[in-house]
Amino acid sequence: MRLNRRAFLQQATLALGALGVGGTVLLGGTDLYQQALAKPARRKLALLIGINAYPDRALDPGVSQDIALKGCLTDVELQRQLLVNRFGFEPANVVVLTNQDATRAGILQAIDEHLVQQAQAEDAVVLHFSGYGSQVRVSDGASGAEAVHAAWVTVDSRLPSEAAPRLGDLLEAEVIASLSALPTANLTTVIDAGGQDTGYLRWGNSRVRSRPTVPVGRLPLPIGAEPGTSLVNLDAPWPGLLLRAAEVGRLVLESPWDGFSAGVFTYALTQSLWENASPDSSPQVMMQRTNQRLKRWVGADQQPTISDRRLPRTGPTAYSSLMAIPPAEGAVLPLPSDDRSPSLWLGGVPPLVLRYLQPGSTLVAATAAGDLALRLESRTGLRAVVKPVDATGAPATTMGLGRQTVYEQVRLLPQTIDLVVALDSQLKRVERVDATSALAGIPFVASASAGERAADCLFGRLPTGPMPMLTAALPGAAGNLPEPKGDPESSYGLFAPNRTLLPGTMLAKEEAVKTAVNRLTPHLEGLLALKLVRLTENHTASQLETAVVLETVQPNSTPLWVQTTGRKSTSVWPIAIRKAQKALIDPAPLFLSRDSRIAYRLANGSGQALHLLWISFDSRGGCSALLMAPPLPASPETESEEVAEVPQGDALQAGETVTFPGDGTSWAMPGTASWVESHIIFNTRPFDRCRAVLSKNPPSLATGFRPVAQPLKL
Repeated sequence: MRLNRRAFLQQATLALGALGVGGTVLLGGTDLYQQALAKPARRKLALLIGINAYPDRALDPGVSQDIALKGCLTDVELQRQLLVNRFGFEPANVVVLTNQDATRAGILQAIDEHLVQQAQAEDAVVLHFSGYGSQVRVSDGASGAEAVHAAWVTVDSRLPSEAAPRLGDLLEAEVIASLSALPTANLTTVIDAGGQDTGYLRWGNSRVRSRPTVPVGRLPLPIGAEPGTSLVNLDAPWPGLLLRAAEVGRLVLESPWDGFSAGVFTYALTQSLWENASPDSSPQVMMQRTNQRLKRWVGADQQPTISDRRLPRTGPTAYSSLMAIPPAEGAVLPLPSDDRSPSLWLGGVPPLVLRYLQPGSTLVAATAAGDLALRLESRTGLRAVVKPVDATGAPATTMGLGRQTVYEQVRLLPQTIDLVVALDSQLKRVERVDATSALAGIPFVASASAGERAADCLFGRLPTGPMPMLTAALPGAAGNLPEPKGDPESSYGLFAPNRTLLPGTMLAKEEAVKTAVNRLTPHLEGLLALKLVRLTENHTASQLETAVVLETVQPNSTPLWVQTTGRKSTSVWPIAIRKAQKALIDPAPLFLSRDSRIAYRLANGSGQALHLLWISFDSRGGCSALLMAPPLPASPETESEEVAEVPQGDALQAGETVTFPGDGTSWAMPGTASWVESHIIFNTRPFDRCRAVLSKNPPSLATGFRPVAQPLKL
């Protein structure tokens, strides 16, 4: 059934209303998000497409696997909440097509009626697709020549047959042709779909968003066209700003989190945008931050790509604002009409923190009457029920509580946190049974089947299909690890959740499962220590104004990364910090030579002295730490926790900037390690207990760091 534009918009608005996302009613206050709109007269339109439920005919009837995706509808909701609550989109201007509505004709109709016919010259437009992607071979039928093109697998896709040789997918060239009629150049397209034929629909602890077969057929007919009509240009470039989960033909994944699944690219992208919405940020910076999250969450294989074909004078993208917006962890959802407690959308809370966030944690919403504390009562997936409380903990009124953003104030975590190890589905049944039994003997480990729940690592063998390797996590560094030698059936090892091999965890000799688990126990302990440190991250919510710059000092002085904390706009940063921030607004690719030397600048913009603990983990399983404190004793007799309080002079004073290493020296690039992850923790109190643990080992003469033999103890 074809709808005219008015009927289509009416039906879309009704569908959104049924989901509880209709117009916003503000109670007694100013809508803080309206202040962040780039131009009052500039509209923002979005079409969000997600498909979880695919029929068998859309893929390969011979594939005896569960073909349904689980995270595409979550992707749509992640984007919708972000656009409405963070970037000022009107809910009625965000149209959603999911599952049975996301047909080939329905998608093209929605592009035409909601985007092309409505958009004006100054409008910002967002198009998002999450689902199966495919590479299709187009045959001209006469000469037998075939050309490969990217396509979206729609809910009514079907594989070509001898009786019906035309392709049933939506070719990206068709979408490009439809978008060419847009009157605005300010288009942002997000594609979270792949095209790599891995032969599997599951990869490690994740699902693959690529059709497992490459169909060959004739071009599909344009909608409503007569036979013999063909597409005008199959090789036209994508207009506007294009953000892809990976290059066409590369691995694209969705993963289980805590109570929901989502595309790792969409989740990382929206997380980056909740955290940072500076008017100076370029799309390149946005993708750089997104890529950092991808490396941490699932490994380094999935590499998102960006293409920007906007005109030079095109206005800010839909993901930009002319005003800087403070970092946020989520937003207050529209208040219910009854007496139920208000709800929050927590799309900006890091997934690891979200997994362990306990009732009683406190978030803060800025209202016209001032900050309002919201106590977490319960959480399901990305939604949480909260209760407003005043400074004394007593119930408070919800007057003035609209679509405000929220940020963390108090984080409650459970006292016992396990390392979750997923068992690769490619292991034989007896291997999984043996691994489950062996892992049960490690008190801090919980095992699960791959894909069953969010996991911290994967236990298995080398995959029998394509295996991407781990790349350096140091910003700008490159260099893949060599592929392991030996028989892929000879050893067991640990992998990132997406099967990226963790270095040093695999042997080139045969061993039993129990022997492998015993050998890997120290690695598991280090992974849990890293997980616990990551759970302390709070730079988007911190009330302390601090800044850290990672930079090269030889052969040239170049900033590599800037991280700031604190929710207030500050102008107290030293000139070196501000220069680094400016240099990274539109970063060029960085290529670091082996003789490069690096250093850090640390600045305290707070009004009080801060103590500092620096913890580093590397790909070899090593851990080291540095404490900004008085000299440690060489070899204490006991592990007494009663250590003298650190004098103020040994902390980073208010307004002070220090360089590590000091005295004009620098550190060499990591040599044997392929990646190094550093956490710099500022604290208003001294780290007395950490000091007692670190005193056991002498510092390195080269770096000043002390090796940590028992990272869990630290």
